[in-house]
Amino acid sequence: MQNDLVFRAGTAKRTLGWLVVLGAAGALAAMIYMIFTHPEVQTPTELWSAAAIGAFLVGLMVAGVAIQYRHWSIEGETIVFRHLFKRKTIPVSELSGFGKMMIVVVVAPFAHVDLYSRELKLVARLPISFKDWPIAEAWLASRLRYVVNDGSPALPKHRFADTPRR
Repeated sequence: MQNDLVFRAGTAKRTLGWLVVLGAAGALAAMIYMIFTHPEVQTPTELWSAAAIGAFLVGLMVAGVAIQYRHWSIEGETIVFRHLFKRKTIPVSELSGFGKMMIVVVVAPFAHVDLYSRELKLVARLPISFKDWPIAEAWLASRLRYVVNDGSPALPKHRFADTPRR
């Protein structure tokens, strides 16, 4: 089923993903250039170390591409969360609430939608851009209740917005 409600990460998060990809690719290219232009100074231990560092840099590039690819969509009464290598389907009937999570790194804010089960356990944290938040909030609010956190990120105290504080 084709649906117009597709949500991606914000511009800051996608920019961060590209910086990770390009930075790791640049570091890998510099390391390969050094190995091939100065082979006489490379010991076998250094070559194995370069291979391990190269594998790590390739993993960073895959992680940067994965940041670009992560998105979620609403298909009927299910939420489909797509990663680079897998797909998670979450029926709305199994959810009870949602909330908004803001993470600020230096000056770049990242927004996420948190989905909660009936026991107020976190089911999924979905990336979203600020311009898509009102659309997602309207759709989710018509089906689920708001969840607020009266605690802290380290010690959360989740409750539904319409229940009194204890």
